[in-house]
Amino acid sequence: MIPDAKIANPDQLASAVESVVSTGAAAGSRAVDLRVWDGIDLRLLPDRGLDIGAAWFRGTPLAWISKAGEQCAPQPDDLVDESWRTAWGGGLVTTCGLSNVGAMSDGHGLHGTYTARSAADVHVERSTSEVTAAGSIVDPPFVLTRRVVTSVGHGLVRLDDRVVNQSEWTAAAPLLYHVNIGAPLWDGDAYLETDADEVVPRDEAAAAGLETSDEPPNPTADADEQVFEHVGASWARLTNPRLGIELTVRSSLPRLWQWIQPASGTYALAVEPSNCSVLGRAHDIAAGQMAFLDPNEARASWLTIEAGLL
Repeated sequence: MIPDAKIANPDQLASAVESVVSTGAAAGSRAVDLRVWDGIDLRLLPDRGLDIGAAWFRGTPLAWISKAGEQCAPQPDDLVDESWRTAWGGGLVTTCGLSNVGAMSDGHGLHGTYTARSAADVHVERSTSEVTAAGSIVDPPFVLTRRVVTSVGHGLVRLDDRVVNQSEWTAAAPLLYHVNIGAPLWDGDAYLETDADEVVPRDEAAAAGLETSDEPPNPTADADEQVFEHVGASWARLTNPRLGIELTVRSSLPRLWQWIQPASGTYALAVEPSNCSVLGRAHDIAAGQMAFLDPNEARASWLTIEAGLL
């Protein structure tokens, strides 16, 4: 680390630029671009729940970006059935919830409405060791406060959330962090490792669809998504020997899912820490596996993404 005495201005090592997009599908949306020396650069999206869009480590793109790309947030009421997919721009971290995760269920669309919620009270702090962005997001009946930190001199991003149920009733509170990775990191001789006890396919399609879940498949036209649970896993690490980079995802959440989309022109990997299944709230409630929050009860969770050289 470089001593503060040798730095005239933090901009020399770390910058944070807040802006409003002027053109394209995201016109009118806010963005916060964080750049750090020898770390992970981030594009934060305050109007998409302060989620993380594009990200780079030493010039290598980490995040998968959808065909639609960065775009304005939809209206929450428009996120019915499967419409979440067309409103999804990808990015390094997409938060799913806060009332439904996975399949549409109990009148809630795929993955809930969090992605349509705008962050308030967004503020950024800088030092010569890190850049921090924070804000609060209302996704009724919940209020989530978020803090995102990217480190200077170390490829480390940490996301901390605190969710409070502000209603007068006990509410189902599923949460999933959709960590999205694309080529060139998810490519070639890359491989995924976890500390899972076993890897279980979500359905018959996943069981029959791929020879392995730990290596990038060949792109195939119109291929279906494949989803697996890494039972008991607390971390996942993607290693790419050709690039000489490894990316490790850790979380406080108790479950870990993996999404693979091998379709040509989409081609993506997601590592998905969660406190729930991806089968929808009705399934988890019936199975006795749903996380609930009582009135005024709070829950804290964290996610780290660490990039390093081999």
